[in-house]
Amino acid sequence: MAGRSSASGTIDTNGATSRDHLTRPRVVAAALAIVDRDGLTGLTMRALGRELEVDPMAVYHWFPNKQAILQGVVEAILSEIAVPADWQPASWQEAELTIAREYRAALMRHPNALPVASTQPVMTTAGIEMVELALRALVAGGLTPGAALEAVDTAASFVIGDCMVHVGVTPGTEPLASEEIARAYSGIDPGRFPLMIAAMTEAWALMGDDEAQFETAIDALIGGLDASFRSRGLLTTATNG
Repeated sequence: MAGRSSASGTIDTNGATSRDHLTRPRVVAAALAIVDRDGLTGLTMRALGRELEVDPMAVYHWFPNKQAILQGVVEAILSEIAVPADWQPASWQEAELTIAREYRAALMRHPNALPVASTQPVMTTAGIEMVELALRALVAGGLTPGAALEAVDTAASFVIGDCMVHVGVTPGTEPLASEEIARAYSGIDPGRFPLMIAAMTEAWALMGDDEAQFETAIDALIGGLDASFRSRGLLTTATNG
């Protein structure tokens, strides 16, 4: 016997609404799945209802508007950063490197969500819990709380930018094939641009390896942060020697 509809969900034969079977993690996961498959334009309350097989009105119990849904997408990406709650890194540099690698891996699994990650601050409780975990690891590794937050923000900005460059796609554009790029550069006049030719010859192997480029750049970023924190006295006594 088919159930009947209500404004807040589908009512089954026992009188329970479909909203009763929803959880925030389920809705968040569905929102990210839609973005992965259909892009940001495909993420609507109606689409969430279809994905979850509930009346779209049931989604409003968890997300009052589109802005809240986007926050859910940010939350879903952060939830994929795989570090244990009792993590005790040997140093803040180790913590920063691990978090940056994990965040990059999560973003690269969800390239359609990059515009959300680049524009939406972390505001949900679950998202802030992930930031708190990162701060705890960095403080345990020798940073003051303020320096830890600066390290998290700096690494996040770098990782997002790195991912956007290597994904090479923004809404409304198509990526260039590597063959097209190579063909364009092969036509550069060596007489007019000798340093460009020399630089490309020397650096081409690294430039073609996204992972190697990331590791080189994140090491430089962490080294720069360490020097800055030391000069400003933002390391704890245990680390400041």
